[in-house]
Amino acid sequence: MPGRQSNFRAVPGANPLFLERAEGLHYFDADGNRYIDFILSMGPAIWGYGDAAYKDAIRRQLDRLPAISSGASQCALEVELAERIVEHVPCAEWVRFGISGSEAVQLAVRLARAYSGRPYVLRFFGHYHGWLDGVFGGVPAEVPGSEANDTPDDMGADDNGLDPAGGGSIEAEAGPSDLPVAITSDADPYLSEGLAPGAISNSLMIPWNDLTAFEATLAAHSDHIALVLMEPILCNYGCCPPRPSYLEGVRELCSKHGVLLCFDEVITGFRVALGGAQAALGVTPDLATFGKALAGGFPLSAVAGRADVLQLLRDNRVLGPGTFNSFPPSLAAAVHTIDTLAANDGACYRVVEARQRQLSDGLAAICADRGRPCLLQGPLGVIYFDFVDKSVAYVPEDLAERDAAEFERFRAFWGEEGVLMGGGGRLFISPNHTEEDIEQALAAADRAMARVALGR
Repeated sequence: MPGRQSNFRAVPGANPLFLERAEGLHYFDADGNRYIDFILSMGPAIWGYGDAAYKDAIRRQLDRLPAISSGASQCALEVELAERIVEHVPCAEWVRFGISGSEAVQLAVRLARAYSGRPYVLRFFGHYHGWLDGVFGGVPAEVPGSEANDTPDDMGADDNGLDPAGGGSIEAEAGPSDLPVAITSDADPYLSEGLAPGAISNSLMIPWNDLTAFEATLAAHSDHIALVLMEPILCNYGCCPPRPSYLEGVRELCSKHGVLLCFDEVITGFRVALGGAQAALGVTPDLATFGKALAGGFPLSAVAGRADVLQLLRDNRVLGPGTFNSFPPSLAAAVHTIDTLAANDGACYRVVEARQRQLSDGLAAICADRGRPCLLQGPLGVIYFDFVDKSVAYVPEDLAERDAAEFERFRAFWGEEGVLMGGGGRLFISPNHTEEDIEQALAAADRAMARVALGR
């Protein structure tokens, strides 16, 4: 057997955990050890693992209908959930459901190409959009006179500490003569062997948060670009926020050049705000993809956006079939999740904000007491924590001086002290985390920090 069932579940320097059961926000391993969880299944488990109301919503659906649709009919929950998404998400006029975030991104790309008649997708170094071939690497775009020609230096491993498979170049086919030649995708941390020949040749890559590079790229190549695809907050690499006015500039330039803009909100959707990052930041894309927290832990994804683009699905000009699309238990989980997040004027988000502040302030104080530099940043519900002397990191290059080896030692020790955090220093906060959970996690962090200093 190949071992762990996702490459990103590796914890460098730590023994693998075999978890037996979960209660609330706590895991118990095969030896009976208890852990406070801040991984939340890489984000989806926004309620943790013991929320009674969430489980009851799923049970009621299982008692009413089979676990999957008949294949020849619709489910009323599809309409109910779509209506909620349209109500809360600014870009959402129509919605199509799937199972995974990777699928949703693939469908958004296919829709954009069909709608525009153009082949290229413009993406950004360090952003992650699933593991499918077409967005798992790319071609550094050559734009004369722009910083886009500079390859980021600190891009040798992804946000989970995973080294690129093989570490070598993936050659891609050349595009039309007026587009940059496909050189190599060494600049992107998400590499894999086994990609289809030419799979990444239609994916152009430039630095994120550089509006000059973005403007120059669209000026040179917009006639060939179907879609601009980005994380609106770079949660997969340092939780880097957009620079002031960057997203507004991107939106304006996409509209000017007739290029569709898609926000990958698989992490940010329904976690940073009820309407996602686009609602929190005030910038509306043409399309958006959702997953993870959408159904609170059950597998579900969605593409939401302009009706004229999604009309291509209704007309069967674009196909996005799937046996498990609109999986009824997941739909029920998502309806419950959105309704609960919306209840009492979004009270859940205020709880998350308080817990997040408690944890961030406590970790900052521990690092200060220990004389260790640290960076703590991230949107509501997600914290990036690392040993780097920065007040804010806007791009992956800002993390080049991070003390990766020391931080991985701390993470392993923190795990041994009973706290689980994700790869790349990411911590997810649930409304069901208690003040006591945070206090215990901070006490464990202090012990782990002391062990780092002692080397054991």
